[in-house]
Amino acid sequence: MKIGITSDCSSGLEYAPFEHHVKITRTTIHFNNEELIDGVDIKADEFYKRLKETDIVPTTSAPSLGEVVKRVEEYKNEGCTDVIHFPISFGLSAYGENLASAIKEEVEDINFHVFNCKTACLMEGYCAHYAQILADKGYSVDEIFAECNKLISQMGAFFVVDDLKYLVKNGRLNAVAGFIGGVVKIKPILKLKSDTGTIDVHEKVRTRNKAIQRIYELVQEDTKNAKQVIYMVLHSACEDDAKQILAEVKEHFTNGVRFDLTTITPTVGAHVGCGVLGLAYLVVDDLKEKLY
Repeated sequence: MKIGITSDCSSGLEYAPFEHHVKITRTTIHFNNEELIDGVDIKADEFYKRLKETDIVPTTSAPSLGEVVKRVEEYKNEGCTDVIHFPISFGLSAYGENLASAIKEEVEDINFHVFNCKTACLMEGYCAHYAQILADKGYSVDEIFAECNKLISQMGAFFVVDDLKYLVKNGRLNAVAGFIGGVVKIKPILKLKSDTGTIDVHEKVRTRNKAIQRIYELVQEDTKNAKQVIYMVLHSACEDDAKQILAEVKEHFTNGVRFDLTTITPTVGAHVGCGVLGLAYLVVDDLKEKLY
């Protein structure tokens, strides 16, 4: 058995602070009638610069079936018997749910599996990266699924968003929550829920600074009993603020074994806008293989 790993642009693997050989499937970003392939036609710096200069709320299209088939065929030509695909959480996009059955009609002599990582951004990337590590060490598909399920049960992510209009317009957040945030200037703390893979309002805070401070507290509470944690600071076009948060995390979160700073990929940025700051964690105490 030889297993290949794929993931989509939402994983942030192109901006990951570690090496990997996961194959990436491409998302299309739409600025009205203009179509741009994430990572090919536009990258993060250019995307967020453009977002600041336009009133357009971009939309995205998931990787096409043909795009996924190409990656599967590449692995087949490399002698793989199986491919595991890590799409963005089923709770944020439905494209991954029926992919396995659709692929069966397009390729032969290779098994295709889809894993619902119930997350996005670099957390999704870490799931795919861990699967790659396991595959390289000879783990079976079932064993990889079991370990990746363990990983996602031990992760969490909290975000503060500068402008809720992107999440509301693209249907990733309840419109009422967006209306309230806009009217009374609330900075809601959003949580990417590991059980459902959806984005929900966790708490409502009056200012951005208070929201960031509360995120520290929430993550610290979640990880207080862990011995080994990977911490990630994620941002969309606010790197200086993200670096400041990272410095605080490094100083105060003494169980950290790795500290990452990364941009939010344009595929996700289209749905959250500029000015997003997130703090995420992966508890790696009892994983079978080292992830850092």
